[in-house]
Amino acid sequence: MLSEILSRKECSECKICCEFDDNDLWETPIIYNDCIENVLSVNPAQQFIENELYGNKFKVLKLNKENEIYPCTMLDRSRGCMLEPENKPFDCKIWPLRVMKKDGKTVIALSPVCPVTAKKPIDKIMHTAKELADVIFSQAKLHPEIIKDYIDGYKVLIEE
Repeated sequence: MLSEILSRKECSECKICCEFDDNDLWETPIIYNDCIENVLSVNPAQQFIENELYGNKFKVLKLNKENEIYPCTMLDRSRGCMLEPENKPFDCKIWPLRVMKKDGKTVIALSPVCPVTAKKPIDKIMHTAKELADVIFSQAKLHPEIIKDYIDGYKVLIEE
């Protein structure tokens, strides 16, 4: 979805969005039933943790801690994500954009963590966010559990 601002090569060289510490486990992507088959095709031993939020049931990947970090089980350290772009969880498809709730409004925000987009022109990122806004906001209405609480440092790009 974000190929205009992030190339697969740039992402596979960085991988920061595929590794979590104790403070950012909230970023672990939500896995819906239509994505489970994709995950299991790449990693048949993958286990999931079931959650429920706003009355919606969903799963997240069960991650194992390695030296203070929880790497995504879909991460191949030499080439990046093992899932094809169209088979990735929605959270991953829109990274480094995040759907957040700020002052009662749903917004699309840019994560300050992505070192690749930090070097890109903000107008190009804004253009991509505007192109994806309808899809992102529609998904947020369908699955409100993807909406995260706003965190200082995230740049708000679009308000619904």
